[in-house]
Amino acid sequence: MRSSRKHACIRGWTNTSKLFLIGLLLLAAGCQGDSSPNADRALPEPLPELPGRSKPERDKARLVRIDVYGAGAVDAAGARVVLLFEGAPLFHQQQLPAQGILPARVAIELEDAEWGDAVPVSQSIDRGGLKRVRLATPNPRVVLDLQPGASGRVFYLTDPYRIVVDVSAASRSRPKRRPLVVLDPGHGGHEPGAANEQHGLVESQVALDLAELTASRLRAIMPRARVMLTRATDVDLSLEERCALANAMEADAFVSIHLNASSEPVRKGGVTTFVLDTTNDRQALRLAARENGTRVAEVTGIQGLLAKHHRRSQAEGSLTLAGKIQRHTLKRGRSVLPKLSDRGVRRAMFYVLVGARMPSVLVEASFLTYEPEARALTRHNYRRALADGIASGVASYLLAR
Repeated sequence: MRSSRKHACIRGWTNTSKLFLIGLLLLAAGCQGDSSPNADRALPEPLPELPGRSKPERDKARLVRIDVYGAGAVDAAGARVVLLFEGAPLFHQQQLPAQGILPARVAIELEDAEWGDAVPVSQSIDRGGLKRVRLATPNPRVVLDLQPGASGRVFYLTDPYRIVVDVSAASRSRPKRRPLVVLDPGHGGHEPGAANEQHGLVESQVALDLAELTASRLRAIMPRARVMLTRATDVDLSLEERCALANAMEADAFVSIHLNASSEPVRKGGVTTFVLDTTNDRQALRLAARENGTRVAEVTGIQGLLAKHHRRSQAEGSLTLAGKIQRHTLKRGRSVLPKLSDRGVRRAMFYVLVGARMPSVLVEASFLTYEPEARALTRHNYRRALADGIASGVASYLLAR
């Protein structure tokens, strides 16, 4: 009986509760007063909305300038187009054949990128294998319209980020001509390079003097040779422009002249001649980073990519040229500084040599931060000796071809 009464009581309470709750709901529906929940019957807080999955935002890179180098002469053998960015865009290239009225093209498809208002929509060139450079939409891209028979190679450099397109004009037969040597005094303008304040030495100034002395001596040794300098004054010149000038002129040799330096104590200085190639040598990587105006990490991260553009025949010629310049420069330098060290022919990733279509080297003629060589560099007879050595090495290479 206790059990049945208990069940009856529960059933009775439940019916009454239903009526009571229905009344409360009707009352609440018509009530315009306080709608705050009862403290004893607090309503549960709504569940927070789950955040949707979204891709992390990536800042857009910005194309700020398009430079065209090497297409100044009507009969230029090539041109170099440099796209300069703020930030690092994603991109891929397309080599498109001629189609209808459209010429063969190199298209640089950009992702997460835009261009500024100062970038021209179209630049007409009509030299060096390049008809024009233009911007295209709706998919952001830069298109290079090529002249018949021309071709293009694409690579990138970092810090700042640059996409470089080397255009080669169609090959054409040329009469035998006088050999041309392009000498490149390193640095210049706002990039003075290394310095030795104690002796008043600045790399850009010493390199220019050595290049002028080398040119004078080379013309004396080989009167038929033509010699051109990438700069004749203390002006800014990009690394991309230096090699582009040599390519456009179809030079037979390209020699970039520099002075070495180190932030660490130097126990011995010396002469070094570099060719473009991959390397794991720590000193060569640090030197390349200094001359490139970048970091060691940037050099190591990109050297495999750039090595693909190095031609075997050009690399062999560069090694031959480097060996002759190293040997002659060391010999002449020792006539003034008998203990001048031989640091040999070495490999490094110097951006100034990338894309060269002729044998090309970079000479570190002496150390600005090694006291005996710094003192010697203040004297004309030592600079003349180094220049005579570089010129003799170049002449020896040209005469042996």
